[in-house]
Amino acid sequence: MVDLYGVSDFYEWIFLISGVIFFISIIGIFLSAAKINERLIRRFGIITVSLLLPLIILFINFVIVRKDAKILLYTVLIITYLAVEVLLDFIFKVEFRDKPSTHIPYIVLEYIACFSFIFASIEINYIMGWVLSVFFWLMLVALIYYMIMKSKRES
Repeated sequence: MVDLYGVSDFYEWIFLISGVIFFISIIGIFLSAAKINERLIRRFGIITVSLLLPLIILFINFVIVRKDAKILLYTVLIITYLAVEVLLDFIFKVEFRDKPSTHIPYIVLEYIACFSFIFASIEINYIMGWVLSVFFWLMLVALIYYMIMKSKRES
């Protein structure tokens, strides 16, 4: 296969693009929540969880081509986070963000997924890994903005 920008596999490109979409959609969720736009929050949430299907396909491909065990583990961790998101937000519709006892483990799982995207991307393509880490920092900026807006509304 053609080696395009250091990424030689179509499936690796899908993984990297999924990472970009993941971070952009999480940023969109935080910004929409800051502006209290439920419709946009829902749309960005659907975009986020829709990544579950291509990532499952990628995981199957990675197993078939005997990809490095680290990338397999990172992919499983991301799939786990997305599956939990689908179950809690879309199937069971549990308000788990209201209680610290359920929200904190969810946040930990979310950050595990974020770092898994970054570390796997660095393994696949060093430059794209750093691009995703920039998106991670932008996500943190969006989270801080959301927290500031939320605290202003509550005071």
